[in-house]
Amino acid sequence: MSQDALPVFFLGVTGYVGGSLLDRLVKLLPHAHITALIRSESAIPLYKAAGVHEVVHGTHKDLDRIRTASSAAEVVINTADCTDVNLTRAILDGMKDRYKETGRRPVLIHTSGSSVLSDTAAGVLDPSVAAAPYDDTDEERIKNLPDTRLPRPVDKLIFEADAEGVIDGWIITPPAIYGPSSGPVTRETMMLPIRLKFLLEMKRVIRVGDGTSTWDNVHLEDLIDVYELFIKKALSPETRATRSSPYSKFILVSSGKYTQGDMTEIIAEALFKRGIIPTAKVEQVTLDEAVAIHPLLRYVCTNSFAVPTKARQLGWTPKHLTWRKDVEQDVERILETL
Repeated sequence: MSQDALPVFFLGVTGYVGGSLLDRLVKLLPHAHITALIRSESAIPLYKAAGVHEVVHGTHKDLDRIRTASSAAEVVINTADCTDVNLTRAILDGMKDRYKETGRRPVLIHTSGSSVLSDTAAGVLDPSVAAAPYDDTDEERIKNLPDTRLPRPVDKLIFEADAEGVIDGWIITPPAIYGPSSGPVTRETMMLPIRLKFLLEMKRVIRVGDGTSTWDNVHLEDLIDVYELFIKKALSPETRATRSSPYSKFILVSSGKYTQGDMTEIIAEALFKRGIIPTAKVEQVTLDEAVAIHPLLRYVCTNSFAVPTKARQLGWTPKHLTWRKDVEQDVERILETL
């Protein structure tokens, strides 16, 4: 590692978002020395060829290794599990060690999820939620999000460490993500393959409630643009020279919206076209019935509305706005692999 190289520790580099971000990161930070946590030994050469310089061979359970690697980094990027409290504590403990050693606040770029904004709807649009979307410039409202929402315990750990003045903690909060990945090993977004797998097993298509529950969405490449903008901002001399509220670094992302019904219809048409199901008709079930089929269905029938003001202020303009066509292609691609 050259004397002026920027030490970066990357967790989640082998995932759907992380793999695509790696390519952009290598171009954005050509002088970075990138260390990555990689579980699969067979994948290590692929990621080294893509720009990873050093590998921590392990899993999210190797907390001592993660703390040590985090303590050696000026920048930690986490696109891994946004609900893993122990993982996040290990990262933050390492970053605090770094601060004690250097007197400089290391930078954390953390990936959360907009389920932290979601309600408890059972497949039905709540007009009051749609009328009052979360704007990421409303710091007081972000500060007072309920602790019961899924990624919130991890987000709070980052807010607390930032408030202590020992890190600069930037939290990127994507909604539903679609589009193909471009990493060394191609991955798929999480919820769509899960939906397809259990619907293939059931040989029928269901939705919760009337299907009007609504979420924001974003194409993966547009999301990577957001990461690039905020990594640049986080590392700029002006930003590094100042302290700001932890909640000022909470970033929402949205380029469009879809309903649960829209998504279900796309899946039904794809399965019917392949002869997997006898009809493209979608069956309506209750939340309890859906959760009995698969517990993750609880999270696809809520409402989540975000306004990405901070990204727009930095000039973010999404380029992929035909989400239905792109998701149809996602479904076809995933079905080829199942």
